[in-house]
Amino acid sequence: MSANMAKGKRSPVMKVAFHLWSAYRHVLVWFWVIFTVIYFGINEMIMRGIIPDESIRNSGREWDGATISPRIFLLVLGILLTIGSFNSFVSNGITRRSFGRGGLLFAGLLSISCTVLHLLGYPIEMLIIEISGAERSMQYPNLAIVAITNLLMYFGYFCGGWLIGTGFYRFHWFKGLLVCLLAVAFLIGMETMTATELTGSTAADQGIILFVLALASFLIVWINDGFLRKIAVKRKITL
Repeated sequence: MSANMAKGKRSPVMKVAFHLWSAYRHVLVWFWVIFTVIYFGINEMIMRGIIPDESIRNSGREWDGATISPRIFLLVLGILLTIGSFNSFVSNGITRRSFGRGGLLFAGLLSISCTVLHLLGYPIEMLIIEISGAERSMQYPNLAIVAITNLLMYFGYFCGGWLIGTGFYRFHWFKGLLVCLLAVAFLIGMETMTATELTGSTAADQGIILFVLALASFLIVWINDGFLRKIAVKRKITL
């Protein structure tokens, strides 16, 4: 009974976030399990020469490149958020504002989860190297910077996808395409800022990059929030 009372006392924002998290948490876990097994499996075959790829064999850090697939995964989830969940929430008394805030909280939970899971990949990589007896030099970057950067990138990709989905939901296909291009432009800019040649070694350079990533994410959220506040419930989505 106390559990039911606690559910009843949840704010609309928390209800949205809790419902979305309950619906997608298993998908998130299974994605990371499958992705990690496949990723390390392929890289181990490359290291053993089963799959020829000298660029990876000569690299000391395989797991550094394991963020692209999770970003695309979050991008897809973001695209589906408004299209798949907006009608049901608003039709059941959730305001557009609460849906937007709950969606942001959900985005934060996903981003934090993916960041933590990615960090756990480093000791797993080290364990695999020790078990396989491979001779590799492991030189990891500053994990704090890696964590903050990945957190902002994961959040930005999910919200970028969310903006794309909202744009196609609210507008005709042509305007939706323009919104899509805007979101992609933001994401390309974020990727450019995290490129190897632009990532400085000094704290000032790193701070500037993180600030730009945070600013880009904020702008994506701000634009998407503006669309959500004026969006109409559609019983049938037309392009």
